[in-house]
Amino acid sequence: MFSKLFGNKKQEKQNDSQKVLKEKKESRKRDNKPVNEVNDVGIGMGLSFNISSDENEKYGISISSSPVGVSTDSTATDFYVYEWFIKDTGEIFYVGKGRGNRYKTFHERAYEAEKIRKMYDTASRFIGTGLTEEQAIELESKEITRILNETNDRLTNRIIPLFTKRDNGYGRSPKTPELQFETAPHFYASEIEEHYFGIKPRSFDEVKCENLKAVVFITRNVRDEISIIYGGKFDKYQDETKALLSINGSKILKSKFAKSVTAWVYIGDDYVMNYENDQEQALEKLGRNIPTYHLIDVWKFLKENFGEVNTVLEEENPIIPIHNRVSLKEIKNLYDWEKGFDEGMPYWEKGDKERKAGNLERAIELFDIARYNGYNAPALYTSYAMAYRKLKDYENEIAIIDEAIERLRSEKINANEITIMGLKERRAKALVLKQKNSSER
Repeated sequence: MFSKLFGNKKQEKQNDSQKVLKEKKESRKRDNKPVNEVNDVGIGMGLSFNISSDENEKYGISISSSPVGVSTDSTATDFYVYEWFIKDTGEIFYVGKGRGNRYKTFHERAYEAEKIRKMYDTASRFIGTGLTEEQAIELESKEITRILNETNDRLTNRIIPLFTKRDNGYGRSPKTPELQFETAPHFYASEIEEHYFGIKPRSFDEVKCENLKAVVFITRNVRDEISIIYGGKFDKYQDETKALLSINGSKILKSKFAKSVTAWVYIGDDYVMNYENDQEQALEKLGRNIPTYHLIDVWKFLKENFGEVNTVLEEENPIIPIHNRVSLKEIKNLYDWEKGFDEGMPYWEKGDKERKAGNLERAIELFDIARYNGYNAPALYTSYAMAYRKLKDYENEIAIIDEAIERLRSEKINANEITIMGLKERRAKALVLKQKNSSER
């Protein structure tokens, strides 16, 4: 049932939510609530589960979306729910709860809503007054659901209830060309931007050889689109592109606004507004705009002009790490991420404090215990790698990075490609240092 409901939702718990999960657990402990409630078991989308039974012991399960508002634990009874709308069209573009003058004050975080208020003749209205905070949160969620289920209005609310017939207005606008295999995407406008501000999708620039002298790879906002564009083989396209650039004397820079940069090469896609803001900064900092390409177009251009390339790099010396880590098959909680988190993370935290204090050997001992207990997060492997780098133990650094990449990919957790890219870059640097160290002996 859960796979049918949530099979297409991104499960980023492994990479991004260890801090959030820890805070939730600590909060529940403070409130004397049981930690292992349904909302903490990998869903994290504001769900409520009710299990009921009748006198014949027949059980039923109901699933509902929890309210989206955040409680301040106020006991006041003068809360209200309001909405902002455009006078000419009647379109509702924001729903909120508040007290006092909240309905008419500037909302710092509601950037798009405030932009609409500046561009259009808008007004506000109350849809409920004299409420407790709980009642206001509930009504706010019901109104958002009603708008998204019964109208075509595009809401600027960032968080919406789960079970609505359509999303808010932050997805790609319908006029954005669909993602395709081995095809560069477009910088896209959201539905909000296209509908209210008239922003249109923008294609990437046509690749020119003279602009590939010094490039920067842009990895911002990489999401699930790369699985479509690269057919699940992103590494192949990236490695071949980098190899062809290297063969032809191109440099790969780190800073987007480096003085010598000649092009930006995007891995995924991004908002048109982000692209335009970047170009404005380039004009201010460098006095020029930067040609902007997509990796897939650069890959096609280089392959067409320079042919195939061998991306398998031979490592001059074998990697022979010496350590006392248990093998992966001996790890506790290997297939229970949450239990591994609970039992292993405290050891990682202690170990990272030791690492920062310069007690590297002790830090590694604690990382080993965290790993043995099933803690499997990029933070652990990053800490391992930094400790080994400081010790100039490049064999172990490379080995632990290889394990991290293997686990991120094999355990079916929708590994964050940016994390893997960072690990691969660190591995490449460690390999260079290892070979340099060997040649100096």
